[in-house]
Amino acid sequence: MISIIIPTYLDDERLYMCLKSIDNQSLDKSEFEVIVINNCPKKDISINLKEFRKLNLQFFDEPLKGSYAARNMGIEKSTGEILAFTDSDCIVGKDWLLNAKEIFEDDRLNRIGVLTGPVDLIFKDNNSLSDAEIYEKYTAFTTESYAKDGFAITANWFSYRFVIDEFGKFNSSLMSNGDSELSGKISSKYFVKFSSNIIIYHPARYKIPDLVNKYRRIVGGTFVRKFYDNKIGFFSYIVTFVLRRFRFSIKKIFTVSFKESFSICLVCFWINIGVLIESVYLILGREPRNL
Repeated sequence: MISIIIPTYLDDERLYMCLKSIDNQSLDKSEFEVIVINNCPKKDISINLKEFRKLNLQFFDEPLKGSYAARNMGIEKSTGEILAFTDSDCIVGKDWLLNAKEIFEDDRLNRIGVLTGPVDLIFKDNNSLSDAEIYEKYTAFTTESYAKDGFAITANWFSYRFVIDEFGKFNSSLMSNGDSELSGKISSKYFVKFSSNIIIYHPARYKIPDLVNKYRRIVGGTFVRKFYDNKIGFFSYIVTFVLRRFRFSIKKIFTVSFKESFSICLVCFWINIGVLIESVYLILGREPRNL
């Protein structure tokens, strides 16, 4: 049995599309279950469940804020030997589960700690990308190189249950970076395997503020994980972060079209401004954002 665990927060429309893609899986429905965790219990999920009556589908509430707390709830409520994680704004490839199952069946020595694959972007209009979409086109979801470094993201993640249990599940206190933390621990003992046929599709962020909020969450998660008691080290990290965005934008001026390079420079500018403001708040003692 494979258990698919999906945290969601006020995202019914995209959750519906995610469940539709799961309902269309090539793997027989008797071989998997779907656990949806509502991270906003004050508002019920509004989806026509009659459309998914053939799915083994369950809903639970997790009042503790954060997607990692929600995923931990999903782990506790699930029954599968293999745990599959994705997000409510993702569309899973038709053979996502079937291909993953075959890889685990070949793993006779149980050496795989995390199985991951591509997260391909979906654009609103391929012929007219927004500034944020252009930036994401060149930066989003480098899952293959990430796997080589021993990390994975929860948009596309499979693990044996015993592996997740061995390392104590996700850090529920984190609002971001929890997948990096757990996959990094797992890779110290097991393999993080990338497979090109384990495919997820994710909409590119359309607006610059959405990207700024993403990086503010990342910086907040990194602060909690690595620099909570090391403000000087955090300052050095932020300087490096800002310089990397600056170098990236300058490099693109000479390697892509003027329109795309202008969009990238604009997005990098606002990301750096947002990250610098967030860093000041964190150093002054404010809790990381959950945007």
